[in-house]
Amino acid sequence: MYPSFGSVLLLTAHVAHAFVQGDCIKHDAALTILASQLSPGAAISCQYFPLQEHTAGRYWGEQYSKNSAVVVFPITKIDVSHAVRAAASSRFGWDLAFVGGGHGQTNASSSSGFLIDLSWMNSTKVLHNIKLGDTKVSIAVAYQGGALWKHVADNTNGTGFTAVGARVGEVGVGGFSTGGGIGFLAGAYGYAIDRLRAVEVVLMSGEIVLATKTNRYSDLFWAIQGGGGQFGIVTTFYQEAVPEPTSSEFGIWVVAKDSWDRARQNTVEFFETNDDPFSLMYYSLGYYPEYVTTGNLTTVMVIVGLRFGNSHGMSSKMSKQRSFNSTFSNLLDGLVLKQASKYNVPYGQATELSTPFFPYGFRRGFWGPQISMVTKPYITAASNRMEAYINQSLDRGDVPHSAVWVLQYMYPGQNGHGPVSDSATAWPHAQTAHQTLFSPAWKSASNDGFVVQQNDALNKITHDHQASFGTFVADYPNYISPKADGYRVWGHNVKRLIKIKAKYDPECRIHQGRVFASDTCIAHGWANIYPRKGYSVADHD
Repeated sequence: MYPSFGSVLLLTAHVAHAFVQGDCIKHDAALTILASQLSPGAAISCQYFPLQEHTAGRYWGEQYSKNSAVVVFPITKIDVSHAVRAAASSRFGWDLAFVGGGHGQTNASSSSGFLIDLSWMNSTKVLHNIKLGDTKVSIAVAYQGGALWKHVADNTNGTGFTAVGARVGEVGVGGFSTGGGIGFLAGAYGYAIDRLRAVEVVLMSGEIVLATKTNRYSDLFWAIQGGGGQFGIVTTFYQEAVPEPTSSEFGIWVVAKDSWDRARQNTVEFFETNDDPFSLMYYSLGYYPEYVTTGNLTTVMVIVGLRFGNSHGMSSKMSKQRSFNSTFSNLLDGLVLKQASKYNVPYGQATELSTPFFPYGFRRGFWGPQISMVTKPYITAASNRMEAYINQSLDRGDVPHSAVWVLQYMYPGQNGHGPVSDSATAWPHAQTAHQTLFSPAWKSASNDGFVVQQNDALNKITHDHQASFGTFVADYPNYISPKADGYRVWGHNVKRLIKIKAKYDPECRIHQGRVFASDTCIAHGWANIYPRKGYSVADHD
């Protein structure tokens, strides 16, 4: 039986299996054939019909005013393959995109033409002793490309195993798992891309392949480890599981302004002395409700401490994990707090505690470089710049709802689970670094340029500080700033990524958001990721 979504046009059963909304397939032979190929329960929705409008209203589609002519909702990898092939000959396929949770690279998951929405492919399984082509994994978490991290957490909660996942439940697994994968447990077990063991991918030819680190698609697997969604549609990720934490404790402390200076010094000391890979902290300064979820909007400093109870993979320096209070006592030493909240929740619910910091309904950015060493003057400079942004926004008449700059701690060396070299994965991150995140929220599109300028100023503070140590640290792929070039994010790996893009997407059919500069992508004017300034087609090796 088909679901009911408002006014629906159903094709006759002998013509189509798919649930169809609207008549956009009427004069499109490719869509008519696709409707007959899709599984029962899959769907095609035309522009201005409920399912299409729901997808258009998701994060980046709304922000960038993209309204797809047709949206396909597959439920199997075969459906995805049929949709990719149909898009190649559909009159709407000139502008193809695909979306999972909608939280990958900015502006990459929406289109004005043909959109493949994977959100109905959202299952998660914990698999034991599985063979994935030439790769064996004792325990894997297999999650489909349309899932959100709250779906994964709901399915792994209580099993004793979990995956390195996002810190906010609404984040989609696809963009997260191809764009780096910083999560609560990344410091203890490595980023999500480091824990991938296989990916099931639908290529732009429609072929379905399984890519591993050592099979014939090893170059594709390497590119997906931090290169983003520019090479194919990942329908299932296979991540090597980690032990599920036995507890998840969170402290959220709103710091009185008289203590801001001391809080910055305490933050530096935590970064320098913490020896527990299962304990971490975030320093944030932003404009949101004074008590985080309720109260008047104002400029607030919030310190967040997190401790995950787990006896596995601990530092050899530690014979026993300290208590929550002991772990963060020095961080809070001497601070006057306006509010202190403590939560102890199952790990599967931990992602829900971050949601109030990033409410929807605004234009929003997620940008920020990395830093290997933190100092008090650095934190102060970035915080002052953030305060200036808030005040200038208010002067412009645009209240910066839930705008925040966050410094996010990462345990050194990812507890031995990081890559051995910058060329081991598409994203170079052999040197462990701490993340910054500038996530502004604003109402008026007329302020887009102003916000980007403020981001540039914050980036300069971080980049200049990192340069003072004489070492290059790549920006985090999923926090790519609007003006960041290819080298800034992928370093010397960009040339190889361009070649892999050309190999697996020779027609440059995937060209939303940040696009690697293959010859075809350049020829069509879609390319915007080059190895360096002044790069041209003649520079190919």
